[in-house]
Amino acid sequence: MKLNQKILRFILDAFGLIYISIERYVEYPDDGEILGLDIDDDLHKMSRQQLCRYMDTVLPDRGFFELQSTTKIRLGCQLLRNFHLIKKELQKK
Repeated sequence: MKLNQKILRFILDAFGLIYISIERYVEYPDDGEILGLDIDDDLHKMSRQQLCRYMDTVLPDRGFFELQSTTKIRLGCQLLRNFHLIKKELQKK
């Protein structure tokens, strides 16, 4: 990995730690529905770390909490794509 990439990753990691440290005190009262999707009460009550650990229980490998934000979004997009492909296949039957 190039030096400038290492420096950028270090900065992102540092800001990420700061973000996580502060974010745990933020309340999200309007998270019962996100972008038109109802969120189950148990998920709504979980902390960021608990949500990430939940992801670890359902994904093939552990380590969701340690992933960078963009990587998490990319994974979410792939999971949605897979879901929609399965949904289309089931509708054909």
